Amino acid sequence: MRKRPSPYRTPAIILSVLAAVFLLSALVAIPAWFGSYIRSEEFRGMLADKTGGAFGSKAGFSPIRWEGSSAYSESATLEGLPTSPLKSLAAREIRAEVNWRAAFSGAWRVEDLTIARLDGEWRKSATDATSPTVGPVSSPPGIPPVLAGFLPSRFELGSLTVASAGLRFAGAAIAGTTLTIKPDGRGWMFDGKGGRFTSPWTPDLAITDFRLREQGSDFFLTQGNLRLGTSGKIAVSGESAAGGRLLLSWDGVATSDVLKSEWTRRVQGILSGNATLSAPDVCRGVAVLRDARLENIPLLATVADFTKNPSFRRMPLQEVRGEFAWENGNWRVEKFSAESKGLLKVEGSAVIAKEGDLVGTFQIGVTAQTLQWLPGSRERVFTAARDGYLWTDLKLGGTIEKPTENLSERLMAAMGEQIIETGGEIIKNAPASAVDGVRGVLDMLRPLVP
Repeated sequence: MRKRPSPYRTPAIILSVLAAVFLLSALVAIPAWFGSYIRSEEFRGMLADKTGGAFGSKAGFSPIRWEGSSAYSESATLEGLPTSPLKSLAAREIRAEVNWRAAFSGAWRVEDLTIARLDGEWRKSATDATSPTVGPVSSPPGIPPVLAGFLPSRFELGSLTVASAGLRFAGAAIAGTTLTIKPDGRGWMFDGKGGRFTSPWTPDLAITDFRLREQGSDFFLTQGNLRLGTSGKIAVSGESAAGGRLLLSWDGVATSDVLKSEWTRRVQGILSGNATLSAPDVCRGVAVLRDARLENIPLLATVADFTKNPSFRRMPLQEVRGEFAWENGNWRVEKFSAESKGLLKVEGSAVIAKEGDLVGTFQIGVTAQTLQWLPGSRERVFTAARDGYLWTDLKLGGTIEKPTENLSERLMAAMGEQIIETGGEIIKNAPASAVDGVRGVLDMLRPLVP
């Protein structure tokens, strides 16, 4: 005899079937609705809102095109709020790979975001600037609460790659640099390669690589390697926080890549050294010039003529060393020392004003062999002896483009006095016929005597 179904089992079966139908419908309807949502203006608005919140800015995206888990947008812009360290940002050709599985853990996660070109500017300071944060995602307008509950509640970024970046901060800028950017706590980590670096304080530099961490309105440069010319290498590190500083070192830098105008013809050699930039307009350091040569300098040409030694015209320098300070555009050089062994040595200090005015106080030493060709110089000019040289004072003036010095005039005067004295002795003992000739020579030299 057939057993009749329990009256309590029939509703359970019906409910199970209804639940299965509802679940099947949801599995079909929710993905369809979800796909429709991410292509909607509501999603684009929500994305702009959360991106703007992350950078303290107002953001906007051009329409987004989807192909599976890949999204593409022609452009995006951010305009920083007064409280944000970011002033503006513009991106072109944006592609994103979205990890939809992260949605089950409540996150909109972009694994890889690539940008063809990125241009941006950060403020030197911002009022009440805060680090970028991304808060919970609220239910977008127009979305039923029962469906909004399926939406992720936060954003996550794996990495951002920029093919060509142009970024500016406090007068400095990079251009044409490849960047990889990743979240770093409450800030961002920047790894860069290639491109150019420009600033008001340096020549244009080629970027090898760098690593920079941004947090709030502060930047921390853990490493930076740059190139100047064909052989110059420059290393940089430091931070922009209050009381921060920038440390620089350089080696293999040709003077032709640093000096300007006329001085490129006067000084040649290889520079090395280090410096500390403690503010945008304050820099102190030590510079060394090796394998150097001086030429096309009027004073040295005069010395070469008098001494009949052509080495002074193109004078080799084994090493030039000095401490320098740069403040508000003015240069100060101290503990300066330069030597051309067997010819001369120079020690002293100088100040070069922002406008180019030059004031210098030096000691210059030459060998006794050199002075034998300069009558009166040892007795009247180079009167102090030390370290194998005979020394005298040297004053510099004029401008950096047209410097003046007081040594040539003193040498000429000393020679004139010596010749006049020597000539006077000759006149006393000379035949009458020779006196007039000697006096003619002396009359020609008298204008050289002060």
